[in-house]
This record gives sequence, structure tokens and C-alpha cells, in this order.
Amino acid sequence: MRVVSSFADPCDMHITPHQNEYLMIPEEYENVKGQVSYCGLKCEECKMGNGTVAEAAIDLSNYLKMYEVASWASAMPGGKDVDFKQLDENLAWVSKWIRCPGCLKGGGNPECPIRLCAKEKSHDSCGQCNDLNSCRKYDLFGEERGKQMKKALEEDWKK
Repeated sequence: MRVVSSFADPCDMHITPHQNEYLMIPEEYENVKGQVSYCGLKCEECKMGNGTVAEAAIDLSNYLKMYEVASWASAMPGGKDVDFKQLDENLAWVSKWIRCPGCLKGGGNPECPIRLCAKEKSHDSCGQCNDLNSCRKYDLFGEERGKQMKKALEEDWKK
């Protein structure tokens, strides 16, 4: 694993507690290094799409099966309430969607309104768009984060 310092979003709590860093699978990092999405997210800084969570989901699914947890979980408090079939489906979803080569390489949400709009306008980045400041599509990140992202894009495209 490669340790990458987190500087994409100082308010993000999805990082490991040691020195504001998170783990990234080296192959995943090399795949997205230097890539920036239409919306301005720097793919190499992505904490969810870097493969670590997807690999953990695959490992957990395998361990649950290997140790036959579903067969003895009912002996534990709350174990009868766990739907292991649904849990396995959820882990399969995580392993598929929380691994991303970046939206410029076909990763991410295929229905992302930001990506669809940028592609429709033939933009490589929303920083090229005259409507960026008034764009409501960034609201999906939350109002404050959306504003930060748009500001960063404007600054990057002024350079």
C-alpha cells in the first residue's frame, strides 16, 4: 500500500487517524496519477475510488464464506437478524463501484450529471464552462464543497 497525504478536503473524516493519511493500492494509484475529473476532483486523492475499500469488501466477503459465518451467526446476539445473502450482494456492489479508474476512463457514476453535461458541451473540464459559477449540478457534493470545487476549477483554468 502507498500512503498518500490527504490534502483534497481537510474536512473529510474518511481518513485514517494517523497523521491525516490514508492508504492507496499502488496499482490503483498509478492508474489515476495526474488524472482530474470533469468536476475537478483529483483522482489520485480520492479516498473511496482508490481500490482500498473495494479490496476490503472482497476480503470480507471471502472471510465470511471461508469461516462459514452465516451457519453459526445465529448463536451470537443479533446474528439471527443478519441477512448474509444481502450482505454479500452489498459487498459485491462495494467491490464493483467503490473502485474507480476515474470518470475520464469510464469509472464513476455513468449517469453523473456533471460528466454528462461536460461531455455534451465537449469540455475536458467544467473549468472551461462559462456557466460554472451558476451551475447547480455541484450541489450533489453539498453546498460548501460544491463552492470549493468550483473555485478551485476557476483558479486552475486561469493558470
